[in-house]
Order: sequence, then C-alpha cells, then structure tokens
Amino acid sequence: MTKAWYWRSLPLEKRTGSEVFAALFRPSTTTGIATLLESPYPTPIEHPQLSRYSICAGAPRVIDGVPQMWTPALGEVFPLLEKLLQQGDEGAGEMNFSPPPLLPNAQCPMPNAPSHLPFNGGWLGWLGYDVAWEIEQLPTNKIDPLPFPVAFWYEPDCFAVLDHAEQILWLAASHPNGLDELQKNLEKEVEGQGVGNKGENPPPCSLLSALPPLFLTCQSDYETSVNQAKKYIQAGDIFQTNLSLRFQASTAASGWEIYQALQKINPSPFASYWQTPWGEVMSCSPERLVLLQNRQAQTRPIAGTRSRGITPEQDMQLAQDLLSNSKERAEHIMLVDLERNDLGRVCEWGSVVVDELLTIERYSHVMHLVSNIQGTLKSDRTTIDLIRATFPGGTITGCPKIRCMEIIEELEPVRRSLFYGSCGYLDWRGNLDLNILIRTLLLAPMNEGGVVRGVREEITSSSPTLRVGASVSQKEAKATSPHPPLNIVWGQVGAGIVADSDPEKEWYESLHKAQAQLAALKMLNNH
Repeated sequence: MTKAWYWRSLPLEKRTGSEVFAALFRPSTTTGIATLLESPYPTPIEHPQLSRYSICAGAPRVIDGVPQMWTPALGEVFPLLEKLLQQGDEGAGEMNFSPPPLLPNAQCPMPNAPSHLPFNGGWLGWLGYDVAWEIEQLPTNKIDPLPFPVAFWYEPDCFAVLDHAEQILWLAASHPNGLDELQKNLEKEVEGQGVGNKGENPPPCSLLSALPPLFLTCQSDYETSVNQAKKYIQAGDIFQTNLSLRFQASTAASGWEIYQALQKINPSPFASYWQTPWGEVMSCSPERLVLLQNRQAQTRPIAGTRSRGITPEQDMQLAQDLLSNSKERAEHIMLVDLERNDLGRVCEWGSVVVDELLTIERYSHVMHLVSNIQGTLKSDRTTIDLIRATFPGGTITGCPKIRCMEIIEELEPVRRSLFYGSCGYLDWRGNLDLNILIRTLLLAPMNEGGVVRGVREEITSSSPTLRVGASVSQKEAKATSPHPPLNIVWGQVGAGIVADSDPEKEWYESLHKAQAQLAALKMLNNH
C-alpha cells in the first residue's frame, strides 16, 4: 500500500522547472533515475492554462529493500497500473494516505497534501507506442531495436510541484528530513553552490560529433510507402494515416544538455526529460493525449501545420491560410471526431463536447491547428479504461485507428519504440496527464565496442540502413578525439497522408518537423 508524502511550501521566486530539477534531483550518475515534466516559464500569453504546473522528481522509493519501479512486459502493463491505483485506494481507505504527524518546529511538514495540485503523489512513467499491442490484436511484423522498455513506471521518494501562476514551490518527501534536505539543496543553488548554477558547458565539437544526422529511411523508400498508403485510402480501407521515419546522430553532449537546448529553441507545454538506466528521453511535445482531473477527461489533438512567418504580417497570413484551407480543416475535423468517439466509449452519454475547435497554437518553427474535447468519465470506468480508450493518439496513427496501425506496421521499417507513445503522471487519486511523444529525442551511450547498450544485435549487424553507430566505432573515437565518448541520439518525424498527398512534399514536411531537434544538436555540436 502506498505511503503518504510529507509536504512543505516555499516561494518559487520565478524559477523554471529545469532550474528546480537541476538543483534538487538531477542524478550524478548515468544510471540514476529522475524525471522532469516541464511547462514553459514565463507562462505563454496564449493558452496559459496549459502551462501552470511543472513536476520534477528524483529516484524511486525503496520499501523493504525493493525500489518501487516497474518495467512490465506487453500484456502486463495495464494490469500493473490498475493494481497500483487499487493500492492507492486501499491506502486511502485504511488511512495510509492520512496526514503524517505534525513535528514540533516552525518548519514542519504540512498536515495535509495540497489537494488542488494535479499531482499529489503516485507514479511517473511512460507507455511506448507498442503498448497498442496490449489493447488491440495487431500484426507482429517488425521489432523494436532500441534499448528502452515498452513501459516504465515508478513511485518517487521525493518530488516537487511548481505552481507557476501562484509562484509557489511545493516539496514532497517520504520522510521529514527529506524535506530539510531538499530545502538545503535549493538554498545552495540560490547561493551559487548547487548543481543548478554550475551551468555545464557542452563539450567542444569533435570530428565525430559534427557528423550530419542519418535518416534511416531514404527518400525513395518513404515515397513508395506514401504511395502504398494512398492505395489503401483509394481502396476505402482508411481515410488518412501517419507515416514516420527515424533519424540518428552522434554527439558528445549529454541528454540533459540536449533537452535544455531544445527548450530554448522550442518551449512547449508538455515537455519532459527522463534519465534512466537505459538512456535519456528528451521531449518538447506540444500535444496532450489525455488529461483526467476529478473525473473530467480531456484530449487535445493537433492536426494541421504551417511554418512560422519571418515577419508578424507573414505569420498572420500563414495562420489565416491554415485556418481557411478546406483540406486541412476536413482532416482536422475527421480526427476531432475520432477523439470524440474515443472519449465517448468511456464517458457519460451527452457529456462529450468540443470546447475549442480549430485554434492556432504557435511554436518556434511551426504553427498548428488544435482542438480540445472533454467529457465526464462514467462512474463504472477507471483511469486505466480511459488510457485504453485513447491510446495511442489518433493524430499519430490515423482514421480509422486500428486499420491504420496495421498499415503502419506493414510500411514502417521498425517498431516505433517510445516515439508516438506517451509519458506523464498517474496520481494516486486517479488523476492523470499524458502527452504524446512527438518532437522527441532518445539517447543512449555507446559501449567500449562502439555498440549502443541494449540495441538488438539482429538490427545492428544485419541491416546496413539501420546499423547503429555504423559511421565510426567507439575505439576509433578514442583514437581520433580527446573528448568524451559519443552518445547515439534517435528522433522520429512523420506526416499525415491523405488521398491527394504528394509523396515528395510529405517527405520534406517530415524533414521540416525535425528542424528544432536537429538545431539543438547542431548548436551543441558546434559549441
């Protein structure tokens, strides 16, 4: 049964999520575990409700010598999450979530967890795209060559919730002295002695870290897949689908440095950074898959993209072009209907409404068409039922969703791994917030032999287009450069395919969506 956390509030003093994370939780070893779910600060003028809170956390709790972290296999993911929530309910019923005793000093923990916060304690984690195979019966033609588990969830020992609107920093710890330690580390950061103020400089560029990114699908193969998808559309199998391609690059920079660069280039409301034993996850996602707060569910699909304008006038014109484009509007409305149907499977009859339709959201390199759909979860449905109904997002699969996933499995060369899955939090009360892992990079270090730890041998050795680290080995890196060993970074981008898609344009649209990620890598590599 889940134990309560002790709480303390402090002035936030205009700190960002990254600054608090670096001061309190960033591990000193590459095998450590820590999480940052970050909203941009200063809060954007447009849609400030998406960016009120950030959450960061350190290592898992250890109970009876066992770290409270899980990497369930396919078939066991949702049973595990149901079990965790049931433990939370049992704990609440038996007062294991009751207030911890007050301590006799002025800096005592709060007697009650602040109930208005979206995360009061619970679990942080991700669901890779392949969790879809636990929801639907899908063909199994491809493998995932990357080293990350399909699902990873853990219960943090200590965490912090930043309320950017009220400028309050809420600290939570499993023990009272943990709060004192967190506050002490924060004060060190203010005095310039902590990790957060050290300002790690990215390593200088070496011959190898400057190598250009490698796209693992060539243009002709991608265009062939687009044409095949169009045949399925013309045959009436599907209305639209999403086809993606993977790229990889080598860099001496750490995942944390890459994440910070991404956030500067492309601040986003559902950004996240994960340090894990398998590698690092850096995401600047603008898209929410699903939110559940007090049994009110929301999903926020993005469909429709334009480049940003060079001048404000050009930017406004491009936004107007996007809003008035009948093809873009039709595709978007189709996906809004898909999400309405997904929510309708688990929400009260008549409660599902579209409360925002065809809104423009602007980011560093692109602008998007966005809508928001909400509904009230049925009394006999659980948080996990809601995930099963909405995962994976329709905007990164297509319509109808199941047939599109079958086609994606046929046409894409490898499984999507974490890309286009989701990450976020699951609160012990049943609250939930998950993004969609787009605008995301995955990083894993190479070992002594120049092979990425945990990467499937059958992929790295047998397929020349997918060979990881093919351009240079780690031994060659040591011989030619005095700089730190290289890491391998993967990204994945794609485009929505419809009946009149131009395969060449879809290829270049996909490349365009990688701009922010590649700009971050180039900025670090050229430092």
